[in-house]
Amino acid sequence: MHRRRFLTLGAGLMTVAGLACRPPARARRDDGDGPVGEGEGEGEGEGEGEAPIDEAARLDGGRLVPFDVEGIAVDDDRFGLGVQAGGVHGRRAVLWTRVPLSSSDPVLRVWRDAPADAPAGHVVLVREGVIAADAGTVKTIADGLAPGVLYRYAFFADDDSARSVVGRFRAAPADDALVPVLLGATSCTKRDHEPFPILSRLAQDELDLFVHCGDMVYADGASTRGEYRAHWERALRADGYRALLPRQAGLFAWDDHEFDNNINPETADPELLAAARAEFFASTPMPENTFGGLWQSFRHGGTLEVFVLDCRTERRPSTRRDDNAIYLSVAQMRWLREGLKASTARFKVIVNSVPMTAMPLAWPEGDRWEGYEAQRDELLGFLESEGIGDVWFLSGDFHVGFVARVEREGFHRATFEVAVGPGGNLNNPLGFIGDAGILREQIFPEAQFLYGRGALAATTLRFDPVAGTVHVRFVDEDGGVLFDRVVDRNT
Repeated sequence: MHRRRFLTLGAGLMTVAGLACRPPARARRDDGDGPVGEGEGEGEGEGEGEAPIDEAARLDGGRLVPFDVEGIAVDDDRFGLGVQAGGVHGRRAVLWTRVPLSSSDPVLRVWRDAPADAPAGHVVLVREGVIAADAGTVKTIADGLAPGVLYRYAFFADDDSARSVVGRFRAAPADDALVPVLLGATSCTKRDHEPFPILSRLAQDELDLFVHCGDMVYADGASTRGEYRAHWERALRADGYRALLPRQAGLFAWDDHEFDNNINPETADPELLAAARAEFFASTPMPENTFGGLWQSFRHGGTLEVFVLDCRTERRPSTRRDDNAIYLSVAQMRWLREGLKASTARFKVIVNSVPMTAMPLAWPEGDRWEGYEAQRDELLGFLESEGIGDVWFLSGDFHVGFVARVEREGFHRATFEVAVGPGGNLNNPLGFIGDAGILREQIFPEAQFLYGRGALAATTLRFDPVAGTVHVRFVDEDGGVLFDRVVDRNT
C-alpha cells in the first residue's frame, strides 16, 4: 500500500472546522544521530488559511491528517522485537526497533490524538522520516515534543505494506509541573521464567515510566557482539517484554549478567566489556552519556529526577577495604553529588543495580554498596550534610523484593530503598528462608523492613509531589497484593 493511499489525502490543502490539515511532509533519510526528520516545508511560516491545531502544535509542529494505522498489518518477521521508547528528557525521546539485515530502512511516524472537534479518523502527525538501520538496529531521537503529551509511534515498511506494533510514551512534563508519576520497575529476568508473566502483569498498569534495575539478560559466557545479541533478542521476544516495553518510556541500568556473572572490571577482558556495553546500547533505547557510558539523569517535571548509575563497570574491587574505595568512579560520584544538590525535583530517585541498604548480617556484603564502605559513607554523608531529603533508591540483583530503611537509625532512617521485582529469578535461599518465617528477624527485621519477600512481583511506585508521599505496591502475576502502603519521610 503506497503512502499516498495509506494517508488517503486529497490533493492540496483542506481546512475542516477551522483546523489546519495538510499531507505529512515527504519522508527524508535520517542518519539516526539527530531528531527524526521533518519533511520539506516544516518550520516555514503558516500558509494562507492555516492555523495552529492546538497549543501543543506550536511546540511539536504537528499537523492534522487522516491516518488509518489499523489498515496496515503488523509484520512480526520484519519487526519481531517490537518497539521501545526511552531516554525521555525535556522535549525529546529515543525511539527503537530492530529489523533484519535484508530489510530496507523503515519509516518512523510519531503522532498524537487529534483534538476533540477534529474529523473522525484523523490524528496529529508530528514526525515522519526514514531512519537508517545500523546492523539492524534502528534507534533515533525524536525531539521538539510538547511537555506532558502522550505520543504514539510505529515503524513502517518503506512502501507501507507492513508495520511494527504501535508504541506509546508520554513526553516529560514541564520542569515546574507537579503531577503524580506512576513508575513501574523490575530486575533479574532470567530465561528460566520466560515468558515473564510478571512483566505482562506490569503492562496492565498505566505507567508513566518503566525502570529496569539490571540483569535484564543473563549473557553469562558470551564473548562476542553476536553472542550478546542472541541473548538480548531472546529476551526481547518474550511475551512479557513484548507486552510491556511498547506501553511507556523506559530507563535501563546494567548489572553483572549483562556482561558475565560477578564480573570484575579490573580483570575482565576489555574486548568482552566493550562488546557487552555496545550490545546493551544497541538493544535498548537508553542513550549514552557524553563519555559513552551509562550514568545520566532524567527529569520528569517538578516531581522527580531519576539518576541512573553504573554500579558495575567502574568499580575497583581491589580498593574495597580502602579509604578511597571505588564503587563509582570519581567522575561519576562527583556528577551524582552535583546533580543531587542542584536538583529542584521533589523526589530524587537513584537507580543503583545492587542495594544501598545496611543489610542484616545474614547477607554477604562484598558485592554491594556496604562492601565499599568508604564511598557509601561519602554519598550518604553528603545527603545528610546537604539536607537532601526525599531520596529513594531503587535496586535489584538480590532476587528478592523489599522496602527498607537505608539505615536503622539516624538521618537515613527516613531514606528508603525498594528492591524491585524480581521479575524472573528466585534462587536466593535467604528469600525462601525469610518467607518460611525461619530466622525472619535476622533476614528482614521488622524495625527496618516494611516488606521483604522472595517472590516474583510486579513493583510500582506512585510519587505524589504535593502530598510528599510514595505509594509502593508489589503484586504477583495473578494480581494478588503482596504489599500495598503509602510511605513518606514520617513513616
